[in-house]
Amino acid sequence: MLVAATEKGVRISLLGPHSIPDLQQYREKHTFFCPECKEEVIMKIGNKRIPHFSHKKGSECPESYERESEYHISGKLLLYQWLKKKGLDPILEPYYPDISQRPDISVHFEGVNYALEYQCSIISEELFKKRTEAYFQSGIVPIWILAGKNIKRIGKAKISLSGFQYLFLRQTASDNWVIPSFCPNTKSFINVRQILPLTVRNAYAHYDVKTIFHADPDFLFDPYFKNDLKISEWKNEIRKIKNFLAQNSSAYKNTFLQEIYSRSIAPALLPPEIGLPVRHSPFIETPPIQWQSYLYMDVIGKDRPFSHARMVAAFRNRVKNSDIKVRSIPLIQTGSEVLAVKEYMDVLINLNIVKQTGNGLYKRTASCGEPDHSSCILQREEDFYRGITQSILQGNK
Repeated sequence: MLVAATEKGVRISLLGPHSIPDLQQYREKHTFFCPECKEEVIMKIGNKRIPHFSHKKGSECPESYERESEYHISGKLLLYQWLKKKGLDPILEPYYPDISQRPDISVHFEGVNYALEYQCSIISEELFKKRTEAYFQSGIVPIWILAGKNIKRIGKAKISLSGFQYLFLRQTASDNWVIPSFCPNTKSFINVRQILPLTVRNAYAHYDVKTIFHADPDFLFDPYFKNDLKISEWKNEIRKIKNFLAQNSSAYKNTFLQEIYSRSIAPALLPPEIGLPVRHSPFIETPPIQWQSYLYMDVIGKDRPFSHARMVAAFRNRVKNSDIKVRSIPLIQTGSEVLAVKEYMDVLINLNIVKQTGNGLYKRTASCGEPDHSSCILQREEDFYRGITQSILQGNK
C-alpha cells in the first residue's frame, strides 16, 4: 500500500518525487500505521521496487492478505496520475470507515462517486460480492479493473474468461456492458465488450484498446460502443462447438449428451435456432447450446402451447436439477438469467419460429426435428443465419 498515517495521524502518501534519502530520514523520525486496522506498518524502500508500506508478519488486517505486486502498484499509480492529468481530483487509497474498505482510488466524475479497485490477484467470489455490495449500499459505484496481463485473447473476436473474471462485467451509465482492464506495461486500457458466452470458458467478444495518452475519462467510466456483432462469426463458432460435441462426446461427462442422444438427436444436427446469442446470457454459466436445447426439449419442441411462465419454470427446474448453472454478476444490478430466457423467446418470436396463439400462449411454427443428413442441416443453417439481422438478435438491448 502507498498510504499510511503517522503517529500523529498525519496522512502520508509515497506517491510523488520523493528521493530515497528523504524517505529514509522520514522513516527514522516517524512510526506509521495502517488507516484500516491501525496496526503498525513498515515503510519499505529499495532500488528494485516502488517504495511502499507493508504490514508486519502475522498481521490480521484484511489488507495484509493481498500482497501488492510491482505490477499492481505501478498500475495503480498510473491510473491515479492519469485521472489527475484529466483534471479530476482522485484520492489514492482512501479509507471508508463506515464500510471498513479501502479501494485503490476514489474519484468523483459527472455527479457520481466511484471506487476503483485495480485487481491483479484472485480473491474469493464471496469477498468480491461483499465489497461490491458495501460500495453500492454506501452510494458509491465500484469499478473493478482487471489486470491487463490476465486477458486471454484466443481469437479476433473470442476470449477465454474464468468465473472470477466474469465478476468484473459492469453496466455503465449508458447501459453498456464491459469488462475494463488496464496494463501498466503497455500503459493501455483494454475494454472487453459485447461478451456473449459460447462455452463455459470461451466467449464471443470485441476489444477496444487505448493508451492512457489517448483515453478520455469516458473510456473508463462510460465508454461508447457500437453494435458490431457479426452473425457469420457467431455461426461459425456455434458450428465448431456442435461438431466438437459430436466428435468428442466422451469428453463431456454430463447428462446433456446422454439426454439428446436418448431423444435421437445428434449434436452436429441440432437445429440452427439452438445456440443463439442473447444479451443476458452471461448470467448463465451453462453454454447456450445446452440451455437452449433443454428449453426446446422441455417446452418449445412440444406440440402443446406454452407461456412465458412455463418457459421460466422449465428453466428453473433444470437449474434445480443441476442441469443448468447460473452465474452471479454483482456489478450488473438490473439483470438476471430469467431475462436471458425471455430474450431467447423474443428472438424466436421475431424469427417466426414461435408465434402467439392468444391468451398469452405461444406455439412452435418451425420444425426442430433432426434433418435427414448433415448437408441438409448445413444448408438450413446458412439460410437461417442469412435471414438474421443484428437488430433482431440485439433488439432487447
